[in-house]
Amino acid sequence: MIPARRAVLRAAGAAAVLGLGSACARIPTSSPVSSRPLSGHSQPGAPYVQALPPPADASAQQVVSGFVQAGVGSEENFAVAREYLSAEMSARWKPASGITIYSSGQELEVQEVSETEMVLVLQVLALVDGAGTRSLLAGPVSRDVEISMEQVDGQWRISEAPDGIFLSEAAFETLYAPARLYFLDARSRHLVPDHRWFSLQRGTAAVLEGLVNGPAAFLERAVHSEVPRSPGVADAEVTTGADGTPEVEVPTAVAALAPGARAMALAQMESSLRSLRSLSGIRLVREGEAYAPSEEEGIERALPGHRPIAAGPTGVISLNDPSTEAPSSQLVPDLEERPIASPVIAQDGVLAAALADEASIVLLASADGSVPLREAATGGVFVAPRIDDAGFVWTSTVQSAGVLLALAGTGPENDAKVDAPWLVGREVRALDIAADATRMVVLSADAGGSRLDLCAVVRDPDGVPISLTEPVQVRTFLSDVTQASWYDEVALIVLGSDPGTEELRAQIVDFATGRDPLPALREDADRIAGTVVGETIWAGAADGSLLRSDGNGWTTVDLDAHDPWFY
Repeated sequence: MIPARRAVLRAAGAAAVLGLGSACARIPTSSPVSSRPLSGHSQPGAPYVQALPPPADASAQQVVSGFVQAGVGSEENFAVAREYLSAEMSARWKPASGITIYSSGQELEVQEVSETEMVLVLQVLALVDGAGTRSLLAGPVSRDVEISMEQVDGQWRISEAPDGIFLSEAAFETLYAPARLYFLDARSRHLVPDHRWFSLQRGTAAVLEGLVNGPAAFLERAVHSEVPRSPGVADAEVTTGADGTPEVEVPTAVAALAPGARAMALAQMESSLRSLRSLSGIRLVREGEAYAPSEEEGIERALPGHRPIAAGPTGVISLNDPSTEAPSSQLVPDLEERPIASPVIAQDGVLAAALADEASIVLLASADGSVPLREAATGGVFVAPRIDDAGFVWTSTVQSAGVLLALAGTGPENDAKVDAPWLVGREVRALDIAADATRMVVLSADAGGSRLDLCAVVRDPDGVPISLTEPVQVRTFLSDVTQASWYDEVALIVLGSDPGTEELRAQIVDFATGRDPLPALREDADRIAGTVVGETIWAGAADGSLLRSDGNGWTTVDLDAHDPWFY
């Protein structure tokens, strides 16, 4: 049992912004502004925070709390934090192995077990691994961290502690920022984002190191990179241009690539660097001259569609002008006379799919007649289909047999069954594939509740699906989630129940930055669709009502339509 004797250090006032205790770290309220060029490793826009060393004759509890607070100072490989450690511990401590993020509102608590044994008590909100991937926990989780102490020249020092650093939530969001590392899809047509968090102090180096080290595990077999695995890439020099714009010198290893590979590597670098908020205006240069791929050579990010559609009394109709009194435009001639549900059209406006006969048939067709109408899947109850730009329509039976169907627009001879063993025995509620044709989300449920998984599609160079990667779970903080689809590159729109009130809620779930609730919905809403590119969010209700929102509430649209979607 832990004795009751303890030291509780309170973080209050301005210090609470970064979760800092008294006399352990300080944040200047102003700093000089200079127009001099940045040093090779300085980072534009990085916050200035100074950690302080241990005071003389600090108690063991004060040394532990001071060590935690010194995690804000990353300079010289956390040199100040190492002053709280014994020489042996400092030599083996690895601060870059991860970050434990704790509640900013908690009192930093150190409990004394014995003269040389302490326990740091934290309310942990999230964990960040050494690659910058953040995992949000379901809620504050109490964690006891055991710390061993010893006397060094009459001063208490830490002799045993876990690797990594500890930061309050406010400190973390001040000192670190989300970024997207961009890799290439199997066909080298799209930039595929891999969301991470990086130190603003390290900025450019951290992002480029991430590109060199490669993608997260769930993306590994589905993407590739043209950025060379060379240590010189991460050491690119950062300077300030004549107009004040931060400039990054393109490394020799990149400049030496063949033209096609170089253009892709530059696109990866430029998009990745600009995704970090402090580097949004950065410019790639080589020997003082702008150095970027031409528009003809470049490869772009893939964003979701913005044109709204729905199922009408029959066929697929446009929602572009839902206020008109004229009949809505039919978009898929072969489905014009057929009652359908869950329509979807490819972003290029050609391949189309829908469900029919109470979701027991998956229909494939096209907007221009180039794809003959066919019943591509029968013999089960299917989830709403989704289309990628490689020409495949994705769906699954609701009661999963551990496979997803990839139905080819080119004909049944090219249809594929893709194994998803992690879905065996589960009820599949929804799936959606990102605009980059690589990342997929699958919403499923069993007796334990709903689960939202993120995985990637492994393809051959022609885009034919081969397999799925092992998924990672996406936390939404909604219970009984019934709908999920892509909203942005790294954000989903989901529909579920508020775990506190059981009310129906919709929210935007951003993998990097968190969750943004949408206006309260009718309790019978059963379908939602949105895209960051569009100006509205659409929802459908069980009684056939169609709802539209601009973010400030929901308006019922007087139109005989259901199952809204965007392409």
